Amino acid sequence: MVLLGGYEVAIGQVKSDDPPTDAETTPEDQATDETPEAESEPEKPGAPDKQPRRRIFKRIGPQPMTAEEREEAERLRKIAAKYGTDPTAIVGRLQLTSQYFDLPQSVQATTSTLRVDLPFRGNYLLRMDLPFLKTTDPDSPGMPNNRGLSDLSVIAGWRAYNTPEYALLVGALGTFPTASETPLGFGKYTVGPAVATARFLPRLDSFLIGLLQYQASVGGDPSRKDVSLFTVTAQVNSFWGQGWWTVFQSVWHVDFERSGKSSMVMEFEGGKNLIGRLGAYVRPGVGIYGRDVIGAYIWNIEIGVRYMFTSF
Repeated sequence: MVLLGGYEVAIGQVKSDDPPTDAETTPEDQATDETPEAESEPEKPGAPDKQPRRRIFKRIGPQPMTAEEREEAERLRKIAAKYGTDPTAIVGRLQLTSQYFDLPQSVQATTSTLRVDLPFRGNYLLRMDLPFLKTTDPDSPGMPNNRGLSDLSVIAGWRAYNTPEYALLVGALGTFPTASETPLGFGKYTVGPAVATARFLPRLDSFLIGLLQYQASVGGDPSRKDVSLFTVTAQVNSFWGQGWWTVFQSVWHVDFERSGKSSMVMEFEGGKNLIGRLGAYVRPGVGIYGRDVIGAYIWNIEIGVRYMFTSF
């Protein structure tokens, strides 16, 4: 849920009875049935059509399922929590990742991030990301490289809704200007909302996951540029035999400080549960458009190791 590009170097029954027969139909029923439609209240001109909204919510919200489907959803939810691929799961994590980015203007960057998730009281989660960033420019050998800590990111989340087939987590995101060098961070304090949803897809035995977050600067170095970033992530999380999982996702960034300029990247993650709650993964990605927007890149690759532990 954390932007890979927090850097200014352009990196973020109902029960139914049988109908009555004609002999059983009362005069009142017949009168009701024969009431002409013209007597119903006419629709007011210009009245808003609420049906499309209902259809949209019905499709993205919780869906009716059979007992077998609910059982399968519950089983896969537990697996996703164990593998660390469900952002709505309240489960602990120790994770170390390393990423390489090929950026515009020949700039290259690597970042190593330590992530710690601390669950508590069953439905609450505190996440902290501490990244170490290094940038180089092969086309400018005389220019110094930048390396050091980047901005610390913290998310506090509450799982507001939780069923085997659908879950919703809402929270608040904040970043702190802990970068050791100016180009390695925003130089600003930022805050904003963060939302994660996970919906079971019975036909695919997978989860459709959505992540939304917005962050805006609220203080810090007045000489640095303000921050106003919106990120939407959509992913399909699938599970395979022998402890394997895959995640296919697209990430869309919008920078409102640059007149709403946007970018999109596509990423594919393949992971393996190694032993117990320890797993590893690799995630290559490619930029689709807007490669100079914060959080975007030309291409990248990420590898990571994570250990998941239960709530306390």
